[in-house]
Amino acid sequence: MCRTMNELESVVSDYRSMKTLLDDVTEQVKSLEREIISYLDTNEKLSETGKDFTVKVSTCERRTIDTKSLEADLGSLAEYQRVSQYRRLYVR
Repeated sequence: MCRTMNELESVVSDYRSMKTLLDDVTEQVKSLEREIISYLDTNEKLSETGKDFTVKVSTCERRTIDTKSLEADLGSLAEYQRVSQYRRLYVR
Protein backbone atom coordinates (compact mmCIF):
# COMPACT_ATOMS: atom_id res chain seq x y z
CA MET A 1 0.00 0.00 0.00
CA CYS A 2 1.34 3.43 -0.94
CA ARG A 3 1.64 5.93 1.86
CA THR A 4 3.89 8.57 0.33
CA MET A 5 4.08 10.38 -3.00
CA ASN A 6 7.42 8.69 -3.75
CA GLU A 7 5.84 5.26 -3.22
CA LEU A 8 2.90 6.22 -5.45
CA GLU A 9 5.26 7.45 -8.18
CA SER A 10 7.11 4.14 -8.05
CA VAL A 11 3.88 2.15 -8.26
CA VAL A 12 2.59 4.26 -11.17
CA SER A 13 5.89 3.74 -12.98
CA ASP A 14 5.62 -0.02 -12.46
CA TYR A 15 1.97 0.10 -13.57
CA ARG A 16 2.88 1.88 -16.81
CA SER A 17 5.68 -0.58 -17.55
CA MET A 18 3.45 -3.58 -16.91
CA LYS A 19 0.59 -2.08 -18.91
CA THR A 20 2.91 -1.57 -21.89
CA LEU A 21 4.17 -5.14 -21.54
CA LEU A 22 0.59 -6.42 -21.34
CA ASP A 23 -0.39 -4.52 -24.49
CA ASP A 24 2.65 -5.93 -26.33
CA VAL A 25 1.93 -9.50 -25.23
CA THR A 26 -1.77 -9.13 -26.08
CA GLU A 27 -0.88 -8.03 -29.62
CA GLN A 28 1.53 -10.95 -29.98
CA VAL A 29 -1.18 -13.39 -28.85
CA LYS A 30 -3.65 -11.92 -31.37
CA SER A 31 -1.05 -12.30 -34.10
CA LEU A 32 -0.51 -15.95 -33.20
CA GLU A 33 -4.28 -16.51 -33.17
CA ARG A 34 -4.49 -15.04 -36.68
CA GLU A 35 -1.72 -17.41 -37.83
CA ILE A 36 -3.53 -20.45 -36.40
CA ILE A 37 -6.81 -19.40 -38.03
CA SER A 38 -4.99 -18.77 -41.31
CA TYR A 39 -3.54 -22.29 -41.19
CA LEU A 40 -7.00 -23.77 -40.60
CA ASP A 41 -8.53 -21.65 -43.37
CA THR A 42 -5.77 -22.43 -45.86
CA ASN A 43 -6.15 -26.14 -45.22
CA GLU A 44 -9.95 -25.91 -45.14
CA LYS A 45 -10.16 -27.39 -41.65
CA LEU A 46 -12.24 -26.54 -38.60
CA SER A 47 -9.90 -28.33 -36.20
CA GLU A 48 -6.43 -29.80 -36.02
CA THR A 49 -4.76 -32.03 -33.46
CA GLY A 50 -1.04 -32.18 -32.84
CA LYS A 51 1.18 -33.99 -30.35
CA ASP A 52 0.15 -31.83 -27.41
CA PHE A 53 -2.67 -29.61 -28.67
CA THR A 54 -6.02 -29.41 -30.38
CA VAL A 55 -7.16 -26.21 -32.08
CA LYS A 56 -10.67 -25.53 -33.31
CA VAL A 57 -12.33 -22.58 -34.96
CA SER A 58 -16.04 -21.92 -34.95
CA THR A 59 -18.37 -19.19 -36.07
CA CYS A 60 -20.18 -17.35 -33.30
CA GLU A 61 -23.07 -14.95 -33.47
CA ARG A 62 -23.87 -11.99 -31.28
CA ARG A 63 -27.15 -10.16 -31.40
CA THR A 64 -27.70 -6.64 -30.18
CA ILE A 65 -30.70 -4.36 -30.15
CA ASP A 66 -30.67 -1.15 -32.16
CA THR A 67 -31.96 1.12 -29.41
CA LYS A 68 -32.15 4.19 -31.65
CA SER A 69 -34.54 2.46 -34.05
CA LEU A 70 -36.52 1.02 -31.17
CA GLU A 71 -36.85 4.44 -29.52
CA ALA A 72 -37.91 5.91 -32.87
CA ASP A 73 -40.71 3.32 -33.06
CA LEU A 74 -41.73 3.12 -29.39
CA GLY A 75 -40.51 6.32 -27.74
CA SER A 76 -38.28 6.59 -24.71
CA LEU A 77 -36.81 3.41 -23.25
CA ALA A 78 -35.68 5.11 -20.02
CA GLU A 79 -38.03 3.11 -17.80
CA TYR A 80 -36.48 -0.13 -19.09
CA GLN A 81 -32.86 0.84 -18.54
CA ARG A 82 -30.72 -0.42 -15.69
CA VAL A 83 -27.87 1.79 -14.56
CA SER A 84 -24.89 0.38 -12.73
CA GLN A 85 -21.96 2.30 -11.39
CA TYR A 86 -18.35 1.24 -11.13
CA ARG A 87 -15.00 2.80 -10.46
CA ARG A 88 -12.47 3.28 -13.22
CA LEU A 89 -8.80 4.10 -12.86
CA TYR A 90 -7.18 6.53 -15.30
CA VAL A 91 -3.39 6.70 -15.44
CA ARG A 92 -1.74 9.07 -17.88
